Amino acid sequence: MESFRYEIKSICDAIYLPDVRAWVNLHPDAFIEAYPPRQVNSLYFDTREIDCLTDNLIGTGQRRKLRFRWYGDSYSAVRGALELKHKSNQLGWKERYPIPFTYDLTTMSWNALLEHMQEHVHGPFSVWLSSLNQPVLINSYIREYYETMDRHVRVTIDYDQVAYEQIVHLTPNLAIKASLPDHVVVEVKADATQHRRVSNVLSSFPLQVSRNSKYVNGLIESLCFL
Repeated sequence: MESFRYEIKSICDAIYLPDVRAWVNLHPDAFIEAYPPRQVNSLYFDTREIDCLTDNLIGTGQRRKLRFRWYGDSYSAVRGALELKHKSNQLGWKERYPIPFTYDLTTMSWNALLEHMQEHVHGPFSVWLSSLNQPVLINSYIREYYETMDRHVRVTIDYDQVAYEQIVHLTPNLAIKASLPDHVVVEVKADATQHRRVSNVLSSFPLQVSRNSKYVNGLIESLCFL
C-alpha cells in the first residue's frame, strides 16, 4: 500500500501541451524525465448502481475506486494489476494486487474475465471485486512523467485520452468511443509531508487547480448516449 500523498490536478486545452512541457522543463525545481512516455490503460469497476460515480459527483469525502491497470497499446495481451484507490479529501493512496495472467480483451467476455479474476484474487481484493463487479469503463491515454532531482515531487502530463463505455456490453467494447474534450491533465503528486513544496510548485503553475476524474468524465460522456 502506498503512503498518503497529494494528487492535485489542473486541466487545459490540448493546444497548450507545448506550453505545459515548457513550464515543466523551465521550472526552478529542475524537473527531469522520470520514465519514458507510455500508454496507460484502466478498466474501472463499479456497482450495478454506479455508486462510485455517485460518491464522486456528490463530493463524498471518503471515496474508493477499483480498477485494473496495464501499460502499452495492446488490448489482446493485457497483463496488469488491480488497484484500489482511496481518496480522503485532498489526500489519496492506493493498494495494488498484481495479477500474473494475460488476458485478451478482444475475444473474452466480461463474465469470463470476472470469473477468472475472482478465482485467483484473494484477501481484501477478493471482497472488493465481489462488491464492485460491474465493468463500466475502459480509458487510455498517453502519460509523461517528470520528477524533482530528489524524487520528492512528481508531475505527470496526460493527453490523447480515449474512453469506452462497458455497462451495456457483454464483451469489451473497444469500438465505440465516448466523445471527450481534447484536454491535457497535469497532476502534481507528492508525499503528504511535502505540503509546502507542493504549494510552491502549484503557485508557479499558470493553470488553476480543478477537480478532474478521468473515470467520471469518461463515464458521464458515455452515459449521455445510452
